[in-house]
Amino acid sequence: MIGTLILTHGGLADEFLASAQKINGPVAQFDAISLKWSSSPDAARDRVRKAIHDLDCGSGVLILTDAFGTTPCNVAMGFYDPGRVEVVSGVNLPMVMRLACLGNLRTDNLADAAHWLAEKGKQSICVAGDRLTKANGESPPADEPCGD
Repeated sequence: MIGTLILTHGGLADEFLASAQKINGPVAQFDAISLKWSSSPDAARDRVRKAIHDLDCGSGVLILTDAFGTTPCNVAMGFYDPGRVEVVSGVNLPMVMRLACLGNLRTDNLADAAHWLAEKGKQSICVAGDRLTKANGESPPADEPCGD
């Protein structure tokens, strides 16, 4: 079973895990580390190292971070180890819920699981009006009003 560590700024990681547990019930092989704004990178690395150790049952650990290039992601990338530790940035609640509801991924291949989860995360981002328009058989707006 692949372990999952949610690693974010502020209290976000704890809230993602709490939300998943509230909706889904207890989730196995999950942990959350919310880095305080004043946390040192060394202290963060120690916490992540321990969490990886606790979560890895032999199939590896997915670390879900909030934003690529930020402190949580940079700390996580320090543990990147193909086949053992993979990092996926841009975590959102639908991604956490997908993993929590599955109980166990259908694969033990960490890279495959990371790519599958990243795609599910992307699919969860939408403009509600476009979905409603599509559901009603209408075409969504063709122009991008914010494009340059």
